[in-house]
Amino acid sequence: MKKIPILSVIIFIIMSISFIVYQNFSSNTYGSEFVNQIRIADAEKTLNDVPDNALVNIGKNICLSSPNWIDVSTSEELIRLELLNNQIDVDEENRIIPILRFQSIYELCPENIPYLEEIFKINE
Repeated sequence: MKKIPILSVIIFIIMSISFIVYQNFSSNTYGSEFVNQIRIADAEKTLNDVPDNALVNIGKNICLSSPNWIDVSTSEELIRLELLNNQIDVDEENRIIPILRFQSIYELCPENIPYLEEIFKINE
């Protein structure tokens, strides 16, 4: 009678350990989803030649600049300056700028979402 509960516990432990090991080995690296989303959204191929790790660093720097966002145009100008600092010249109207703003916040630093929300409240 005691063998059935012990067997169930052993099977549960083995399955739990297997799940944890699977999650550790199959997890994405930091910023991989950010890079994927930017590559998909970059229809104009503005960032085509930028390596993935450089793109993640650009996104992190955009995150760092988010406390300085006063309004939408300020945020776009700071993002454009970050791109220029990385030798990426983009037109002010390039749609990759607002995409970078949203994706960097949502994928790399979700704790900064209040800064993103604030700039749109100001513009209303």
